[in-house]
Amino acid sequence: MQGRLEGIVEKVLGHSLDLFREHPEMQKLLRDMSFAVCADLKGIDPEHNLFPKLLADKGIDFFEANFRAFLGQVQSLDPGFKVDCKAGCSYCCSSHITVMPQEAFNIALHLARNCSVDAFTELAEQCYAVSKELDDMTVEEFAENYFRPCPFLVDNECSIYEVRPIVARNWISTDVKACKKSYDSGNKVAVPQNSLIMVQKDLIYAGQAAYLDGFGINGQICSFIPLMGQVLADFEGTYAKWLSGDKLIGQFDLN
Repeated sequence: MQGRLEGIVEKVLGHSLDLFREHPEMQKLLRDMSFAVCADLKGIDPEHNLFPKLLADKGIDFFEANFRAFLGQVQSLDPGFKVDCKAGCSYCCSSHITVMPQEAFNIALHLARNCSVDAFTELAEQCYAVSKELDDMTVEEFAENYFRPCPFLVDNECSIYEVRPIVARNWISTDVKACKKSYDSGNKVAVPQNSLIMVQKDLIYAGQAAYLDGFGINGQICSFIPLMGQVLADFEGTYAKWLSGDKLIGQFDLN
């Protein structure tokens, strides 16, 4: 079991570990933090009726604590480093993003508590329409070509901000002008990012995927909007499929 857990962490962290090939101490830190994420979930069981919410909340708490700590470290080394993101700026909200399955179920639960039936139905239809595009392409092709405003973007602000995916929390910019250039290009121009900060999402992904594997559940990340279409259209069916270990729509393979 331990060997399998380590293997999943290693695969999910693959790209992040490559960024620090010349710094084995940083690679060890990333692995250790992923194992800490996994260990912190002990006792959260699929039998609990709020299983996905508990997982998602743990992920958010762990991420926010890590993010503040790492941002502080970066700023101590570079006092001029600042985050240029602010309310009303939504250039990145037309990008393709990923989501952990438990986050998608948690967002659906949040919407069920806070949306009218008509609003919920409209969101489900918008997301489901996008998900149909996957019928004619691979997830990788879909991710490469995706460029449109997120259905959850309202008046240039996130309507699910409280429960937004970790990848959305992790995407920051130090120069909004670079974000505009990227947006105007259809996401063909990269926005400069700080590697140490950007790997925070991968720590959560790796630790939670390893934990879920212990229950035979596929915790690999998914394309956000297609999965939300399925979850909003058929929460119970999609949730049962996930708990049984099946692959969900838009779910990437663990290479």
